[in-house]
Amino acid sequence: MNDDLDTKLCDTYPKLFRDRHQSMDKTCMCWGFTHDDGWYNIIATLCSGIQGHIDHSRRERLRALRYNRVLTKMVKTGDTAPFIRHISSSPGALWAIDAANKALANPEFKEVPEIVPQVTVVQVKEKFGTLRFYYNGGDTYIDAMVSFAEAMSACTCERCGAPGVIRGGGWVRTLCDTHAKEKDN
Repeated sequence: MNDDLDTKLCDTYPKLFRDRHQSMDKTCMCWGFTHDDGWYNIIATLCSGIQGHIDHSRRERLRALRYNRVLTKMVKTGDTAPFIRHISSSPGALWAIDAANKALANPEFKEVPEIVPQVTVVQVKEKFGTLRFYYNGGDTYIDAMVSFAEAMSACTCERCGAPGVIRGGGWVRTLCDTHAKEKDN
């Protein structure tokens, strides 16, 4: 991939590509993105999904922890005011007062989700005509996103991003008809 697109990805997702310029004994990202520019949109969309999922999981965990802390305090003290402030920006809202009274009578704590470990990309390359995206961290949801992106690369021209097919003959690549003709010449 060209240097501008490489830099754009690394600047947009610094947590994912924090090892981009480390030595080869630490990561294979030292060689950069070893494929053509056509898969840039697949990778950018994948990275957006990965980082968005990680950040969302952390926000949801914090929300659940705060909610449970405020609910615990309310149950212990009987004071509904902190709970009402937590769930509503309007302290006199009847729905919030009603919700606080119901929660006091029958407290239901929120399940606290696990934090999704931050993904660090180890290598991004082409192999047998498809994208390979190797990483550490994540969860099964991220595994599925990566599998989907890798599958999308099998029908996307590596050179230009147009619809393509895997073509053999020496080096296996996914190319559109136009780039397949150029390859044959």
